[in-house]
Amino acid sequence: MSPHRSKIKQSDTSQESIDDDDIISDLPGNVIDCILGKMPIRDAIRTSILSKKWRLNYSTIPQLVFDDQFCKELVDFANKKCAPEFSEYELKYHLEEIISKSLMLHPGRIEKFKVCIPNFTTTSVPDVNKWILYLSRKNIKTISLKYMTSIVHHKLPPYFFSCLHLTYLKLLNIHISPPPPEFKGFLNLYKVLLSRVHFGSNCLESFLCSCPVLRALELYWCSGIRHFNISGSKLKKLRIKAYDKFKSISLENAPNLNEVSVMLERVVIGNPNSDLVKFVGSLPKVKTIRVNGMCLKLLAKTPVPPILWKSPDFLKVIELKGLKFIDFKQISAAVCLIRSALNLQELYIEASTAELNQEQVSGYLKFLDCSTFPLKKLHLVKLTNISGFDPEFEFIWFLLFSSPSLVTMSIVEHPKLGVKEAQIIRRKVLKFQPPSTVSIDFSRDSKV
Repeated sequence: MSPHRSKIKQSDTSQESIDDDDIISDLPGNVIDCILGKMPIRDAIRTSILSKKWRLNYSTIPQLVFDDQFCKELVDFANKKCAPEFSEYELKYHLEEIISKSLMLHPGRIEKFKVCIPNFTTTSVPDVNKWILYLSRKNIKTISLKYMTSIVHHKLPPYFFSCLHLTYLKLLNIHISPPPPEFKGFLNLYKVLLSRVHFGSNCLESFLCSCPVLRALELYWCSGIRHFNISGSKLKKLRIKAYDKFKSISLENAPNLNEVSVMLERVVIGNPNSDLVKFVGSLPKVKTIRVNGMCLKLLAKTPVPPILWKSPDFLKVIELKGLKFIDFKQISAAVCLIRSALNLQELYIEASTAELNQEQVSGYLKFLDCSTFPLKKLHLVKLTNISGFDPEFEFIWFLLFSSPSLVTMSIVEHPKLGVKEAQIIRRKVLKFQPPSTVSIDFSRDSKV
């Protein structure tokens, strides 16, 4: 046998061995789709050169992800091919072309569609309406649509409400109008995350009513809302961050919430529809409450009771952000909430205090009877941004001697304090002669 023929035979044998060891190619189609779905779409397309078997595998991926990393790679690739720079118009054109073709030529099911529209300097951005129309016919389950520019609030078309199989929805800089009369509801939608979304005609309530199995709702900096009337019998988690002037918040129609976070920047004070008693009373199963000072101010009707008549029995964690120790309404509401949580175990407070009008709050805190409503199960307290004002010390004293099970109190001084001011805080706290069972940790690092 000639050496040449021998080499050919050896090469054929090697190829057969490679084919025999190609375990990945023999995996079921749904497993291959899952593997490709975990890869960036550019890398998934590159697998088409591996072999004939892989030539069209990428075209059936049920997850189409065109995120900010994809846009960055698109710009980098274009800048290498085009001179000297890739214009914004060209980027918009190629981005729209790639995504449109990926959708229109996709032969199978599409379960997840994620798009991040770059921060264009003009209002001329890709129009996603045709994509949503196509997805509505594909029984899409997950949509994540982000316009990074705040110039544009893209208005969702009516056929968005035809995506009836949605289970997850994430939107940024989008305008939502009331659904059409024939809308049947998002019967499978269990998680919604909306940032800088505008609700036309105050349609938040109707939107929530159309999601009967919703379990998690997050609203960040949304507009078009004056009254937060949150509903959902299945809702477990609620997070709200808002900057508009809000008049009220009602959670009475969401009785199964176990985690609630409400951070407000501006409120209209004195609205009879919102108060601490109603707010906490509508949360019989809540385990964690996170609110800021402005939210407490919204809920603080005068006078705030010393303790709520209906105790939140499951409440174990309270986090108070931006609490102003000079604001009587905020402090009285905070004390009422803390005292009412008979099973409270962890308390986190971030202070936000200015050197003004401290007398009213100090007087209120000094006359609190620590033995009246003891915090029997509170074992961890963390206070941050402590500046050394009298109401802060009075509050620390109140917590130390109202909590018989307290193990650790962590005090993080305000980062702008000097060494001498920080030492004064430590000396004053230790002068209280806290119980020997309590470990008090002082720190300048807010990460502790």
